[in-house]
Amino acid sequence: MNLKKFCCIFVLLITGSQFFTSCKNTSSPEQNAFDSICSSLKFKSYKTLSENTIPPIILVYNSTLHQDEIKISEGIVRLLIGYSWAVNDKPEYAIAESIIIKDLAKNDKDVKILLHSLSAIALYEKKLNTLADEESKNAIDFINKTPDDNSTEIKKVCYHLLLGTLCVYEQNIQGARFHFAAFNTITKIEWPYLLADALADIHENNATKGLKKIKLLSKDKSIPKDVRNSLTESLKKNEGKTKDIDITLFWTKTISQSVYNSIKTSNIKSIEKVSELIENIKNKLSLP
Repeated sequence: MNLKKFCCIFVLLITGSQFFTSCKNTSSPEQNAFDSICSSLKFKSYKTLSENTIPPIILVYNSTLHQDEIKISEGIVRLLIGYSWAVNDKPEYAIAESIIIKDLAKNDKDVKILLHSLSAIALYEKKLNTLADEESKNAIDFINKTPDDNSTEIKKVCYHLLLGTLCVYEQNIQGARFHFAAFNTITKIEWPYLLADALADIHENNATKGLKKIKLLSKDKSIPKDVRNSLTESLKKNEGKTKDIDITLFWTKTISQSVYNSIKTSNIKSIEKVSELIENIKNKLSLP
């Protein structure tokens, strides 16, 4: 081999080596952060504990129900628990639940949609917005649809709760209004819809009308106190503004927590028993 040909081959090998090395290091900062979450000891401990704890509890729960009581699936329980973690400063646990749910969702279209919604909400809470956007795209085609008519009320509520909240994160306020209108129809809890409706006014450049609605909500004694306090604080932060209002400031984690908590007092069949079940499971899953 002459020297010129050898030099050419050597340069190609070095260039190729550099190319493949660069390919290996192209993971985004968000992906690296996500991988770090999933490889942490606390994440792995929670996931293992959840995988081993929830199935037998659900099995016992469903086997001891009276004839007129509604069975609940493991997927729906995990979605509700995951949502609770996501809006209570433990989004890592919500991510773990969405990963576990993936294997349960093969034969349940609604749960499959919702696991991506749960994952997106948790990722938004971790400020991993690009990854969250990718997850939400998996559910976006179903934003303005409803679950099957034969679905239980609990499943329907879970469906609208998750997709409605995801719409708020995505600033798809019309979608949020749609889902919380359905949420109201099932639960008879109206204030989340009224808030979404007010935010829709702001989003549609009618800030004066929207802020007036929010002010009325903040003084409505029939609405939970923590919701009223949150809205009052948000109004103060936006006092005097009629343009460029960040609507997500009015839908804080306190609001999401209150929507979730309100389900426990709704008129959904068996909801009190299901709520006790979920709180019992969460207590067993709480790591030191």
